[in-house]
Amino acid sequence: MSLDKTWLNRFSWPQTLETGHSLAIAHRGASDHAPENTLKAFQIAADLHAEMWELDVRLSVDGVCVVAHDDNLARMAGQELRVSEASWYDISALQLPEGQQVPRLEEVIELAVQTGCGLYIEIKSEDAGVLSWELLQKSGLKFAVLASFNVSWVRQLRDLGCKYPLAVLVPNGADPIEYLGGLDVDIVHLCWRDATEAPHELLTESLIKSLVDHSLQIVIWQEDRSTVLHALWDLPIMGICSNRPELLKPYVPNPAHNIDIVCHRGANNLAPENTLEAARICLDQGFQYIELDVRTTADDELVVIHDAELLRTTSVNALVMDKTLAEIQSLDAGGWFREGAAGYHVPSLNQMLAMVKGYAGLYIDVKLADPEKLLQLVKAHGMLDKCFFWGGDSAMMNQLRNLEPDVVLMAPRWMYESVKEAHIAYGAQIIEFDVERDNLDEIAQCQELGARSMICSKRHQWGELASYLKYKPDLLNLDYPDRFKILASYPRVYAHFQTTVEG
Repeated sequence: MSLDKTWLNRFSWPQTLETGHSLAIAHRGASDHAPENTLKAFQIAADLHAEMWELDVRLSVDGVCVVAHDDNLARMAGQELRVSEASWYDISALQLPEGQQVPRLEEVIELAVQTGCGLYIEIKSEDAGVLSWELLQKSGLKFAVLASFNVSWVRQLRDLGCKYPLAVLVPNGADPIEYLGGLDVDIVHLCWRDATEAPHELLTESLIKSLVDHSLQIVIWQEDRSTVLHALWDLPIMGICSNRPELLKPYVPNPAHNIDIVCHRGANNLAPENTLEAARICLDQGFQYIELDVRTTADDELVVIHDAELLRTTSVNALVMDKTLAEIQSLDAGGWFREGAAGYHVPSLNQMLAMVKGYAGLYIDVKLADPEKLLQLVKAHGMLDKCFFWGGDSAMMNQLRNLEPDVVLMAPRWMYESVKEAHIAYGAQIIEFDVERDNLDEIAQCQELGARSMICSKRHQWGELASYLKYKPDLLNLDYPDRFKILASYPRVYAHFQTTVEG
């Protein structure tokens, strides 16, 4: 079953959740992008428009609802301390990566209210469910679920008259109906990720019919594999958990006017710019292009990095052109961004081409590279028709055109007296309009000239991003593609968040 008015009314959940999409349930928050079960992870999940956050709750020795998956906090804090044996005072003193601390449930509830998100609370210790229920009631937050693998703990909540939706997590190999043992719950949460390489195949028509016949909603295991997710989209599932909630709402272009999305230096707000990880996040969301910068190393290799100096993104005070590819790739290019990204490296252009081939194209900003060698590498990957190029050196751009008549080139509008001059400068097929410098009303001229138009924007404001739609550009080069994606492809999801936060 999907969420409908009957369900929403029954549990006083926001009516705006009737969007036609499975809920994105951020597993321990956006735990691929921040330390799990922390306020930072939950805030990022909210920014990515995950409707719910899955979190784990345990009781400290002095009865505080602590948000932590493990009883022993050593994995997260690097220090042995058991929630069940420690006071909140001692737990709160622990330092987690990226400046985070172990939160109390009250803190997470408060953030959920502020952001319009719901909570999917997994009960990890006895009596934590009852206290969590009390805290939810006290806060007035209705958009929540209480769940556990332990059927008796869920039964306790039902017997006490809990009015929140109750869920039982079903482990690998267990029959969902038998596992409930006759308990009347609202949701079965199938934790079958590791049961097989294709766990979606276990969701047979007969199983789904049986669960629906028992009036049970279905929530799915933590999932980030695109092949599995694609197989789940059209099934009657209430929600899907993921460490990467952005995957649960891929970009779907509007068939009435297809806009290709160009991700500036990859997903540079979720991962270190110009890295393979930043590109992977874009590919998995279905965006069409990744913008990157190319420079040449001391040993004449093409490497993906923006600055001429290595200092900002690798903490090494040296020039890219003075270091070999091996030397550059031995450096940490992620720790500057966040602790959890430490160990990411500067990729070569060859690596980036190999990664995106068959999934997306590249917008290559040529900072310093031999045009002939650049074209040879792109053509070797069979990617000439999937890439377009720009560089500040007009002589280099003309050289690209002379070397390869079919190469696709971009020209910035602000560099020329008119749109027409930009188009004829070196036969540019794409004209870029910078929102900080150019008149977007001139975009209409591109169609008359037979050129494609591209808006370039680093802005993050929702209204600003929405305003680009009226110009009907062919491409959008964005720092916040994940936000535009929600506006363009999931307007009812966007409306839910606007309504719940502003209301």
